[in-house]
Amino acid sequence: YCLANPGREYLVYLPEGGEVTVDLTAASGTLTVEWFNLGSGTAVDGGTATGGAKRAFHAPFDGDAALYVWRK
Repeated sequence: YCLANPGREYLVYLPEGGEVTVDLTAASGTLTVEWFNLGSGTAVDGGTATGGAKRAFHAPFDGDAALYVWRK
C-alpha cells in the first residue's frame, strides 16, 4: 500500500514488514528515509535515498511497518 506525492514524499505500509521497492524516478536529489514500527510506536532513522530510480527498502524489524521517504 502506497500513498505518494510523486517527487516529494512517499508513505508505504507493509503489513508484515519485509522488503518493498519504491519508484523514486520522479524525485531528484537526496531524500530522507524513516521507518515506523506500528506495533511499538517507535521510529527508526533509515538514512537517505537518492531519487531518480526505483529503490528497494527493507524494514529493520518484523511486523507492521510504515516507510516514509521525503525530500526536506
